[in-house]
Amino acid sequence: MSTDAPSPRLPQDPQDITSRLRTDRAALGAYVSDASIFRRVPSAVFEPESVDDIKAALDHAREHGLSVTMRGGGTSVAGNAIGDGLVIDTSRYFNRILEIDPEGRTARIQPGVVCDALRAAAAPYGLTYGPDPSTHSRCTVGGMIANNACGSHSLAWGTAADNVVELTIMRPDGDLVTLRRGGTSDPKLDEALRALRDEGLALIRTELGRFPRQVSGFGLHHLLQENGFDTAKAFAGSEGVLGVIVEAVVRLVPVPQGKALAVLAFPSVFDAAGAAPMTRRAGVATSEGMGGDLLDALRRSQGEEAGTSLPGGAAGADGRRAAGGWLYCETVGDSQEEAERIANELVAEFTAHGEHPIVDSVVVADPSAMRELWRIREASAGLVTRLPDGGEAWPSWEDSAVPPENLAAYLRDLYALLDDCGLRGIPFGHFGEGCVHIRISFDLGSEPGLAVFRDFMRSAAELVAGHGGSLSGEHGDGRARSALLPAMYSPAMLDLFRRFKSAFDPSGLLNPGVLVDPEPVDQGIRPAPGQRAKEFIPVHALTKDRGSLVNAVNRCVGVGLCRSPDDAMCPSFQITGDEVHSTRGRARLLSEMFRGDLFPEGTDSEDVKEALDLCLSCRACASECPVNVDMATYKSEFLHQHYSQRRRPMAHYSMGWLPVTARLVHHVPGLAGLINAALRLGPVERLVMTLGGVDPSRSMITFSLHSFQSAARQLRRRDTGPRVILWPDSFTNHLDTEVAEDAHEVLTALGYDVIVPRGFVCCGLTWHSTGQLRQAERIVRHTLDTLGDLVDGQTPLVVLEPSCATMLAEEAPQLLADDRRASLLADQVTTLAQAVDAAPDQSWPFTPLEGPALSQVHCHERSRRAHGSTARVLERLGIQEDTIQTGCCGMAGNWGFEPGHAEMSRQLGERELMPRIRETDPETPVLADGFSCRTQIKEGMSEDPGPRRRGLHLAQLLRRALRTV
Repeated sequence: MSTDAPSPRLPQDPQDITSRLRTDRAALGAYVSDASIFRRVPSAVFEPESVDDIKAALDHAREHGLSVTMRGGGTSVAGNAIGDGLVIDTSRYFNRILEIDPEGRTARIQPGVVCDALRAAAAPYGLTYGPDPSTHSRCTVGGMIANNACGSHSLAWGTAADNVVELTIMRPDGDLVTLRRGGTSDPKLDEALRALRDEGLALIRTELGRFPRQVSGFGLHHLLQENGFDTAKAFAGSEGVLGVIVEAVVRLVPVPQGKALAVLAFPSVFDAAGAAPMTRRAGVATSEGMGGDLLDALRRSQGEEAGTSLPGGAAGADGRRAAGGWLYCETVGDSQEEAERIANELVAEFTAHGEHPIVDSVVVADPSAMRELWRIREASAGLVTRLPDGGEAWPSWEDSAVPPENLAAYLRDLYALLDDCGLRGIPFGHFGEGCVHIRISFDLGSEPGLAVFRDFMRSAAELVAGHGGSLSGEHGDGRARSALLPAMYSPAMLDLFRRFKSAFDPSGLLNPGVLVDPEPVDQGIRPAPGQRAKEFIPVHALTKDRGSLVNAVNRCVGVGLCRSPDDAMCPSFQITGDEVHSTRGRARLLSEMFRGDLFPEGTDSEDVKEALDLCLSCRACASECPVNVDMATYKSEFLHQHYSQRRRPMAHYSMGWLPVTARLVHHVPGLAGLINAALRLGPVERLVMTLGGVDPSRSMITFSLHSFQSAARQLRRRDTGPRVILWPDSFTNHLDTEVAEDAHEVLTALGYDVIVPRGFVCCGLTWHSTGQLRQAERIVRHTLDTLGDLVDGQTPLVVLEPSCATMLAEEAPQLLADDRRASLLADQVTTLAQAVDAAPDQSWPFTPLEGPALSQVHCHERSRRAHGSTARVLERLGIQEDTIQTGCCGMAGNWGFEPGHAEMSRQLGERELMPRIRETDPETPVLADGFSCRTQIKEGMSEDPGPRRRGLHLAQLLRRALRTV
């Protein structure tokens, strides 16, 4: 069945690609690295749309003496996807699924197809693509084949090489060659490959293909006669040094009818490793292992409640590495009963096992429970870039593999080597296949640290070879380990590798420095000395990053979760598909800015400013990125520096100083009504917006006729009951007073003594988001002075606007790290839902509001994981809540009003929010606690026929329930 889709853009002239080469500094900066520690500034980046485009790109490279590096999702941890020549990125446009053949159980695809997209296309036929690395939501199948990626289910379905049926590649001279079992479409190439195989027959049979995860080097054993002279499988794992994949036919496998997950907890990671070989049996599709320190890292990143579904591991006598170890064993069968039986038998066996007994276990079959457990394991690739104490940890020796029966001994020796070198790391990986991933606390920023790194890498290579293992178990050798291949292979085998490369690429055009004639393991390391040439002292304390914005930016190791299409981050990347506009791309540009080579002007760089311009400051990355990259904060710091000596855009003044403007408007009786009336006149509205630097295609906000603070003086107040402070944020105080008044009524009805602060109090959000950080500091300090004794660290501070809650709870303490009051106030911040949820049952004053509701969870509420109380309150009201899954509504505070953002803002709203509202019953409440979310909904629905829909704050919905009493 064909699934061919129209080309995503208008056809381009393939004969002249010069105008389409990306040579701007922003693009070059975004592509300097992948998920490795290495850095190479490309000469140009090209995003092909067709096979002809790729041929033209290769022609251009040859003519101009440029090397060529192919790139997919850029998730390579070995430095395979970077180069100083022409980088060809297939992920953006060359990514179509051409055909699904359900009878033959194959798929024909272009190389830029993302793994999960292929699996989704195969799912209606009861099929899936077997290899599934932890980056499956954004890595491309072409890249997986190039690195011979595997993933957790390799016990059942093998490596990418095992699942290749046929490849069409383009050689450096532009010729197309088909590779398959039995040979190639080029007789001369066949002849050369057969001669190479026959001359090295004994070497190939003794040094290659010794165990499934021996990925280092080339897969020449697939050329053996007994293996069918499979040239496609031999090409897999060649890391882009042989040819360019332009089309692939890959094997699909049936989705198991039954599935269960047994998670086995052991006293230590060594016990888990020792037990892993015994899990290799029929019906067990995965045998994934991890150490206890990973759970510590998870909780440091995502809160103490994270990982609670994981069965506990008992402490042992081995100090820091005795925190426990786990095996994830997914069992499959022809029925659900069979899968669960196998899982329970596995648990029973290890419960009684004398040598490797478990200390705890859990068996789950519910898909959501399985997904929750797997999420812990899959977060590892990013989480372990930060150790539990906040120290940095890096890849390069993160992919070694040994025969599974040697794994426990290898792990013990590896940790002994770490101890000898004064290093630390957190292990995880495919223990059933003997493959270990570990990020290590290398000090790459100093010359002594680099010396330790070099010594460790040499010793580790000798160690794994001594255990009969492989430098790489699935990610390839790349720039990380290619120079270490002599520790594993004989000189004669290395010569065979060189000849294999030459048979495909005699000119050495493709990905030089990898596998053959490799670069040193310490050449061009990204965080090496020199990265901090343009570092400045940030305004934020950045306590988790030791006060350094460079350290903060280095959180991004490049795993690329921000490129996943189904998560909340990164909204602008989901619209543009441009690496520059991913969280990772922005982190790379900031890193280059600090280095000063590509951007010698430092924070004066217009390129960096433009790359950050489409960051919505939604803070999805701060929570969904495995290592909590907080691009919103980094953007604020950059804007603060960038505009320190220059005039700001008018929107920074009109929107940034909105809290002061709104307060002044309400100081003059009747002025708000006059302004609103004037703004209803189209020409006046457009003129005001133009003068204010706001996109005139937007609808102008209007003022409430009075402020909430003034109305609060007339509202009833209890003299008894627990006290709460109702925060008069600028939006509900001046622009949407009804929300605050309803909240006051609800809290009072619950028995609270509601206090509304007087005077000018503000969290400083609008100044913070526009990078006016010193003014934000002054505003917050003034607020603390005004609140006085109300800042006690205990009295709940009910904040109705989620972005203001985040500002007070997270940003203010970092801006005013020297003022303990900021931390005390942060401890008081709560949401309305939390206050309602905490109220005693006997004071519950609401009648049920039976029926559905659609919730647009505010970005910052989602980032703070503060929606749980809202969900519980709605359930208690009898409401069946359905939430928008795509995150940001697209308005993002002032961002959606700024010039040049309106169109993308609307596109973001049309991803899910607006279509879902249109398809819901007009009587169904649409909940949106954020003022900007309600503004986006109001504007997005303004031109729709039928009843006008608007977003409701939870306070308004609760007030409705009160009114029915």
